[in-house]
Amino acid sequence: MGRKLYYSKFSFTRLSHSPYHGRMRTAYNIISCYSNVPNPYRKIAWHILNILLLILLLSIIGCKAITMGQSNIYQSPEVLNHSWEYSWQFSKDNINKGDSHWDKVTLPLSHLKKQSNTLWLRTTLPQKLPLHAALYIRELYLSVVVYVDAIPIYSFWDLDTMYSKEFIAKKSHIIPIPDSAAGKTIYFKIQSNYPLIGITGPVLIGSEYSLVRHIIAYDFDNISIASIALFIGIFSLMIFIANRKQWEYFYFGLFALFQVLYITNYTSLRDVLLDAPLLWIYLWLFSSVWSTTMFIGFVKVLFNYSQKSTIGILFLINIAYATFESILLLLTIGQLYITGTIQTSTLILHTRYVFQYLLAADAIIILSVIVQKLKQGNKDAAILLLGLFVLSITVLHSIAVAIGFLKQDFHSYIHWGVCILLIALSIILIRQYTLMQEKMMVNKADMNIARNIQQSIIPANPPHQEKLIIASEYIPAMIVGGDFFDYAAISNHEIGIIIADITGHGVSAALIASMCKIAFHASSDVYTNPQALLEKINTILLYKTAGQLLSVFYLYINTSTNTMVASSAGHPRCIIVDRISGNHLELYTKGRIIGAFKTLNCTNSVHTLHSCQRIILYTDGITEALNYSRVMYGENNFIKAIKETLHLKPQEACSYITEDVLSWTGNDQSQRDDMTLIVIDINA
Repeated sequence: MGRKLYYSKFSFTRLSHSPYHGRMRTAYNIISCYSNVPNPYRKIAWHILNILLLILLLSIIGCKAITMGQSNIYQSPEVLNHSWEYSWQFSKDNINKGDSHWDKVTLPLSHLKKQSNTLWLRTTLPQKLPLHAALYIRELYLSVVVYVDAIPIYSFWDLDTMYSKEFIAKKSHIIPIPDSAAGKTIYFKIQSNYPLIGITGPVLIGSEYSLVRHIIAYDFDNISIASIALFIGIFSLMIFIANRKQWEYFYFGLFALFQVLYITNYTSLRDVLLDAPLLWIYLWLFSSVWSTTMFIGFVKVLFNYSQKSTIGILFLINIAYATFESILLLLTIGQLYITGTIQTSTLILHTRYVFQYLLAADAIIILSVIVQKLKQGNKDAAILLLGLFVLSITVLHSIAVAIGFLKQDFHSYIHWGVCILLIALSIILIRQYTLMQEKMMVNKADMNIARNIQQSIIPANPPHQEKLIIASEYIPAMIVGGDFFDYAAISNHEIGIIIADITGHGVSAALIASMCKIAFHASSDVYTNPQALLEKINTILLYKTAGQLLSVFYLYINTSTNTMVASSAGHPRCIIVDRISGNHLELYTKGRIIGAFKTLNCTNSVHTLHSCQRIILYTDGITEALNYSRVMYGENNFIKAIKETLHLKPQEACSYITEDVLSWTGNDQSQRDDMTLIVIDINA
């Protein structure tokens, strides 16, 4: 006789109060955050990290390893900055036929006073070209045709021959040079419909391979930050998939992934990986608008703003605009694919003006929210403000360079602003995780107290009764449960047994179970009348359970008269089985659930007891337990398990049946409710 009480196992790790306590806890929290991700996701994250590290390693030493022993063949590229001239009046027909007016200039070009949409540049190539020679131009605005001896050797979007005056910007150009061009003059026909025209970056000459190596080295910090952002984004989304409730990880993960596209667009490596300028421009537009939206979503969740708040409405507006622009981009790609034109690109430019105004509104509202939270002493707001401050400095620097106020290349800085912001958001998430863990530890302590209280209200052993052997098993879905049972030893040959199931589980359900026990013992005057006892419990608990309801079954057994009387308030019926023949029946009972109605309309059902009978009381957590296919354990499996245990003692039968249910659910707590089982054998 007896019963087992199962609880979830929690392990508590205590860090010593040493000077390194803070650093140890931070490391522990980061490791714990990783360990909360299920094993398959952890393995994927580990493989992704290894791949990224391998890519970074190859980008550092790969080029050197390939050219080992061939340094004389693949020399480092050189800057081609001598003898440059420019002209606004020159034309292709004048190549090798006389000279026009040329002015000397030094590259990179300063902001020239534009005189037409076409600018000609020329220089003389070295007498000795490297193996597989090529030119590398990083900043060219915007279309270009390259000639040697009036023969075009490279062309990108010649406005004079294209079907429209639209253009597609390309980040960088690698222009192969034929061996016959050594020592000859090379001409660049550069066209732009916009105020900026010409070459505003250095021109390098070298082998194609050495130029690619130079691009990787030049953009190494961008590549590194993009790789880190890629890992962070995927890892954050895996945490969200594992938990499905922590939306801050969802928004942060997508924000990081969109930043990967954004940062990659500022590298020349993008054109080496995929020579599709239009696609890269659309990805840049797509990433800029959606990363803003995801950032606002992160702020909304971080500071617990509702959908009806200013931040919530701003978030919805940004989603609507981002969706509209994404559809417009897809339509533009479709138009180019079907008709060969991109006339809708003008509409995209106009919508980007709308985005600029929306972005300004976003910045004002977000900053006002952060400042408000900062005044309230919110540390996360301070961290976020610092990250935005650094990012804004890099953005303002890029604007200053774009308008000619500064001459430095801003691309060396803006990605660092993004990196600092990603670090700030990561620190915020780690802090949030730390606070959540601290709250969980407090909740665990409270749950342990609740568990001890519940242990005290559930009887450890049934009272000794003549002709009866009683056993029970109670398995809560959480550390505390919402099921309850108790015994009332009326006399040596009389006993009352109550079993109840409170809606839900956890602390609130356990509290109602305690109230049910008090009401049960307050009804001792009607222990022999199940119907009256349930009605009295309902009167005591009515309007006091905060909307939570109880299904209750009460059984009165008198072994001197060999009778049992039962009544039910919305609870599953008890099962009576003949241990010899295996025949079973369900005792007919009816009644309404406790806590919802003033009267239960329940009745007493009387049954004559016989030797070798077994009585089963249970809660629906047994029959409604789900497997991984969301199929319930059901009454058929329950009856089958009962009949398979008729030869066992009541306690052994309880253990066998509950183990069968747990096996059905795969021991997954999320697939089951609290389970209570009471087995009573009638002996001669």
